[in-house]
Amino acid sequence: MKNEYDLLNDIEVDFDEYDDVELSEREKEKMKNRFRSQITSVQKKNRRPLIASAIVVVALSSVVLSNGGVWASVVKIGQQIEQFLDKPDDSFTGYKQTVNQTVNDQNVKITLNEMMLDDEQILLSLNVNANELDKRGLDIENVSAIRPGALRVSIDGMDFFDSTYSLQRENKQTEDGSWNYLYNFKLEQADTNSDGKLDMHHYNILDNLDLNKNYEIKVAFNSVEYDKKGASNSIGRYSDSFGEIKGNWVFETKVNGSKIASDTKIYPVDKEIQIDTEDIEGIMRIKEVRVSPVSMKIHYTFEYRKGYNQRNGLNAGLRIEDEHGRQLLGHATGEGTDTLFEMDAEYSINQNVKKVKIIPYAGYLNGEATYLKDQAFELTLTK
Repeated sequence: MKNEYDLLNDIEVDFDEYDDVELSEREKEKMKNRFRSQITSVQKKNRRPLIASAIVVVALSSVVLSNGGVWASVVKIGQQIEQFLDKPDDSFTGYKQTVNQTVNDQNVKITLNEMMLDDEQILLSLNVNANELDKRGLDIENVSAIRPGALRVSIDGMDFFDSTYSLQRENKQTEDGSWNYLYNFKLEQADTNSDGKLDMHHYNILDNLDLNKNYEIKVAFNSVEYDKKGASNSIGRYSDSFGEIKGNWVFETKVNGSKIASDTKIYPVDKEIQIDTEDIEGIMRIKEVRVSPVSMKIHYTFEYRKGYNQRNGLNAGLRIEDEHGRQLLGHATGEGTDTLFEMDAEYSINQNVKKVKIIPYAGYLNGEATYLKDQAFELTLTK
């Protein structure tokens, strides 16, 4: 029996049948933030054709200090970060911290169970309880899950916002009808002078921390989101399919990145890979590979000379294998222009992996790809 990805790949879509839809900058930003993927091939997200790419990935995905006050929740810890990432329980002991704070606003309770600072990102284990929300009045399906919206993180006077995030939901509701989420937020761009404008880009949090310091951290959600009735059949503006409830869900605690920083390895690569196939030509550049206790991360760029095609999903990417030839699963986000894009790829990696093989490829969203094994290279991981 075919899985859902194979079935979707068999569907032929004539893009000429659909009208172009002009979206506001706010709607584009929302679609960018909702962009997420758990499929094995690296997906492309360009600045101009952002919406079409995001729609495809969202369709494939099986997952994505307040007005009411803050108090400690003593009912349950909730889903562990390890469970979301399919890691053994307590794998991240010493890296993560239990926060266990609940905020109630707009009849929606958000509980921040656990928080973990990782290389280039922060991970949050959340529980959302909307049992007191008037879903009928908002025209929301009773079974629809209410999910956290955009996030703003403040660390030591720096505000991180408008960054890419991914949202993974537990497969089933809890006994009390709430939902557990893993919220992964990129700490990649920041406002460093409190003027409300982003002035720092491609920032790396671990490279800039004082490892002897405990930092005050504030995690703030100003909205929760939901799917509107009939959203699965809707094609058009973001607001036609998704709604939001404004509110104020803010959590404050302390964070120390010394242990995660000491256990994160950086491997200089400085590779320039020539890709020259019948369909696509260009140069892929990989500066470094970063491996933390959570995952392996690779930032790379691809400069097109020939082959850019947003509609059929032609792109260039990376396949990662361990020393036994087993593929590492991962996801990627990125942005760019018609001739250049930048990608941030993240792969799940077992701590017992001693060596990885990085294989560039040129291919399509439907899985057809040419693997450039002559351009592949190996990387030995030290402990």
